[in-house]
Amino acid sequence: MPPHPKKPKLNSPITTAFAATAAEAEVEVAADRIAEQPHSNADDGIIEDLLEDSADNDPTINGMSNNLTAGILGFLGYKDIMRSRICCRKFRDAARTTIVPWADGENYDSIVRETKFRVNNVRKYKALVAMATALPNLQQIRLYDFGNGHKYRDGKDPDEDKAASTADWTTHEIQMISTFTKLRSLEIIRSPLNGRYPVLFNYPLLERLEIQYCRNLKWDHSSLTGLPSLKELNVDTSDSLTGNINSLRVLKATLEKVHIRNCKIEGDFMDLADFPRLKSLTLYYCSGVTGDVREIGENDFPVLERLHLGEGAISSTRHEFQRIADVPSAAEAIYRLNRRDPPLIKIVKNSDYLDWNWSLSRDSPEWYAKNDKAGHPPPPLFVDFVRAGSRVGWRWKAKVRNNKNSNTCEINWLDPEPDRESNDYDVYTRELQSIQEDVFCFEGYHQPPTEEEYKRLCQEYYDI
Repeated sequence: MPPHPKKPKLNSPITTAFAATAAEAEVEVAADRIAEQPHSNADDGIIEDLLEDSADNDPTINGMSNNLTAGILGFLGYKDIMRSRICCRKFRDAARTTIVPWADGENYDSIVRETKFRVNNVRKYKALVAMATALPNLQQIRLYDFGNGHKYRDGKDPDEDKAASTADWTTHEIQMISTFTKLRSLEIIRSPLNGRYPVLFNYPLLERLEIQYCRNLKWDHSSLTGLPSLKELNVDTSDSLTGNINSLRVLKATLEKVHIRNCKIEGDFMDLADFPRLKSLTLYYCSGVTGDVREIGENDFPVLERLHLGEGAISSTRHEFQRIADVPSAAEAIYRLNRRDPPLIKIVKNSDYLDWNWSLSRDSPEWYAKNDKAGHPPPPLFVDFVRAGSRVGWRWKAKVRNNKNSNTCEINWLDPEPDRESNDYDVYTRELQSIQEDVFCFEGYHQPPTEEEYKRLCQEYYDI
């Protein structure tokens, strides 16, 4: 049996020729992408400048300037660029100045896999260290968990218990991430960080920051002063995030989306009402965030399209009221904001009622418990919105398992009744009849009866 042919050495002529051919193919692919992608007159000018910068307009790779080579490589993903580096010094030098494209807007799904580098194991971490020198203009990085037994070096003021429990873990440096000065998107998800890391909050070009499930990463909103271009902030379940949302005002001119969930922050959401670019604001499961939706004026939140607040804000979807008398004005405010263009708060969606969890607080002096007698309904101390045709209203209801809308009070309408000659009137009357079937023992009541009235009604309707 003939011996198996030996593999060529890495620096052999065969390998070098193969690498050059592969790299040239990568560049040709990138050049084709330039031709295929729609571009403006400004793009034409940039390309012409790059071509003029070539040595005597030599059409071969040898005649390409560093700027032109880097410009073409910039149409490739980071994997293709790193592969192209093995061709020659020209490509290695060009890679160091190549601006790696990043997924944004309409092209996000199509190129995100090619442009976002994910660090989710030790091998990927070592690759990131290499790229800090070889490809420092990477624009998207996502830091995940390494796996058991590996962590980043503890930062300033670490959690002592966590530091002690991971003292024998293999430690990796995080400071080298500061090399990527062109970062536009940084995602930190379940990453083994403990303490404060100022290096993570010093990127002048960063537009998107996402931090999720990093319970020991200590930071506050004042850290964001080092991110003057930030447009999107997404934070979820980060116990060590502290501070007042008023600190976000340093980003008033740039912020477009704020999503903070399950964090220990505080402040009044109305402090963000004059942000000119803010389109989406979610402050959910953040009990320290307060404010009153009824205070939102006509000129507040001028471009906001989505508002989702936690239970601490009056009139939020999960608010508990202290007084029955406060509910009508809150419902009217929600209705008013629903009629803005675009709607700031949506009462109904896809013809279904939203899960609106308003209720009278158990701490309220007006709250009372359910009658102990079997078969008696709970008191109507919860609120929901209803719709019949195009007419919207709200009502108090008793929360009954398996039939959440049974035993309700009368509807408090926010819209006038449709004209009897309109096409909507038949739909309105038909749907209204179905809704009215939920009204039984609380007929005639537009708000919860007193405790004495409730007990009397239960006796009249159920103790026959």
